[in-house]
Amino acid sequence: MIPQMHLNKSGSGWTSRTACGRNVIRTPLSVNWEDFKREVVDHQCIKCRTSRQYQLNVKMDARKLEVAQ
Repeated sequence: MIPQMHLNKSGSGWTSRTACGRNVIRTPLSVNWEDFKREVVDHQCIKCRTSRQYQLNVKMDARKLEVAQ
């Protein structure tokens, strides 16, 4: 089984949460948005990819590209 990488939503240490709702038990396998985008899709958590946080981050990246052009 391939370990899944989770999207770190907020916090650090004991207070960290992932986009799929995991807590401190899974945080060693969580990364920020920039690193999550670079992760191989097969290694990304499916729940994190379908989360509201993921959708918000994609939308914010699109806005940044519009402003840059």
